[in-house]
Amino acid sequence: MARIYQVPSHARLWLTLAIIAASLPQLSDGPWWQAVLLVVVLGWRALLDRQRLAQPGRLVRLGLLLATVGATFYSFGRLHGPEAGSALITSLFALKYLELVGKRDAYVLIVLGYFVCATILLFHRGPLAALYVVGCLTLLTASLAGINYSDTHARRRQHLTVASAMLLQALPLAVVLFVLVPRVAPLWNMQLDSGQARTGMSDSMSPGQVSRLTESSELAFRVQFQGTPPPPDQRYWRGLTYAYFDGTTWRQARPPGWSDADTFYDGRGPAPPWYRGLRAADRGPAWEYRVIMEPSQQRWLYALAVPFTDLDGQGLARDLRLVADNPVSGSYGYRVRSVPAAAEGLDLNGPERRLMLDLPDTGNRRARDLAASWRQRYRDDRELVQAALRYFREQPFHYTLEPPRLSGDTVDGFLFNTRRGFCEHYASSFTFLMRAAGIPARVVAGYQGGEPNGDYLQIRQYDAHAWTEVWLNGRWVRVDPTGAVAPERIELGLRGLVEGRADAGGDAVAGALGRLPVLFRVQQWMDYVDFNWQKWVLGYRQEDQRALIERLLGAFTPTRVALALLGAVLLVTAVLAVLVLARRRDAPARPLEREFARLRRGLARR
Repeated sequence: MARIYQVPSHARLWLTLAIIAASLPQLSDGPWWQAVLLVVVLGWRALLDRQRLAQPGRLVRLGLLLATVGATFYSFGRLHGPEAGSALITSLFALKYLELVGKRDAYVLIVLGYFVCATILLFHRGPLAALYVVGCLTLLTASLAGINYSDTHARRRQHLTVASAMLLQALPLAVVLFVLVPRVAPLWNMQLDSGQARTGMSDSMSPGQVSRLTESSELAFRVQFQGTPPPPDQRYWRGLTYAYFDGTTWRQARPPGWSDADTFYDGRGPAPPWYRGLRAADRGPAWEYRVIMEPSQQRWLYALAVPFTDLDGQGLARDLRLVADNPVSGSYGYRVRSVPAAAEGLDLNGPERRLMLDLPDTGNRRARDLAASWRQRYRDDRELVQAALRYFREQPFHYTLEPPRLSGDTVDGFLFNTRRGFCEHYASSFTFLMRAAGIPARVVAGYQGGEPNGDYLQIRQYDAHAWTEVWLNGRWVRVDPTGAVAPERIELGLRGLVEGRADAGGDAVAGALGRLPVLFRVQQWMDYVDFNWQKWVLGYRQEDQRALIERLLGAFTPTRVALALLGAVLLVTAVLAVLVLARRRDAPARPLEREFARLRRGLARR
């Protein structure tokens, strides 16, 4: 028996465009066979509409379904999870187009398309992605409007107008629901395993490790302060602490026998003594700010010293670094209160002190002898530290982005031979000297500086930096030997430093980094828009909602929220009703009258 198609031809264009638009983001990130499948389905559908091919039978459809499920499992190793699930639903969305016969099929296809649009926001979360999804929703809604008109009295452009009007009418209600409905974890908070490596800090540091980040201007994170931000020479964003040195590479480590409970606190259970000590020393000047991190696929976060958070999804380590519960696979926002004086609340006991003094048994003899000579001359640790900084200042050391390669005794090679290096060379050698002189020390890696863009700071990969912390007078004190050699690196940031060197005919890397394109300002404006989107939309959390409602309603109670929600919905509905009723009805209202008026206009033109 022949099938009677109930979907008007003028609606199929919008339906086809909606399928293509909703599938494109997944095709750009998914396996190659999805693109082939979509092309085959669209070509088959076009021939089917022109009666060049027959409708696929049950066995053909079942074969395509099983092949799609098998290909998804082969590509992702599973059928569940955000990546595999999104790929599967997008492929089934395309396959459903082959079954399109009646209105019921069209309804199912359009509803499935709305779900596919939601999956786009799992992987693309910027304002441009949101606008793209709105465009896909408009095409799907235009298809929904079009299938309810017969072929005799409807035009394609009319459906797009109807869909746009419907979405504009729904926008105020969507804003009200977004602001007032109690917050739950959104879809974009799901942990995604993209499998893509990101540029950023490593869990180890060896000569050349940090300087390689200067080749990237990729954004690392953004920071917005409450009030005036600290001066550039105080913007040290710590992320990792390296305590173990094997002669070539610095790595993270903790004293033997210590567990996570001894070195980490995430707010669950009783606080360990070291955390209570930090809290007891929480006094003096503090910086309060919001951080929005870019995906790094790592757990470490960045903050000024000493960072305190609400411990919701983060934890604080004993070495004063923030750690997320899960790898940062998407834009991640958190609030921090940094109190530098709280560092006085820590102590340095036997096992930890031994770790901070540990050095390889052999190697780098000249550096050890230099440190021993300082120790004989200066009994006070602070005087010895100043003597080491004078050594870096007075000897012919050079700060460069293209240091010569080191091998063997890398510390001796740098201190007495090449004397040309990046921040990790200075931090590594300075920490080695301090330990050889009997002063506990460790290397800290993170970022330094930040470029203003509106009311927030941008910290990029080329702001990567490493420095030293030494134990002086019962607390950890930051010492940056790079500042002794190139103070302009700390005061101006790497960008300002290389721009100056480029003007003066500096090295090739400095010149290349300094000559950014004219479109940099456009990029800054786009980043400003994206930052506010991350802040006000993706970062709108329960505490932000509570603060806003308390400011508007005086108190955050279920009754007041419910009444405010009901009142806002009624107000939006009343305004839309007034606008609809106030419209002039000069144009014919019934379909037959509209068709007759259109016929008259057509005859008049002829």
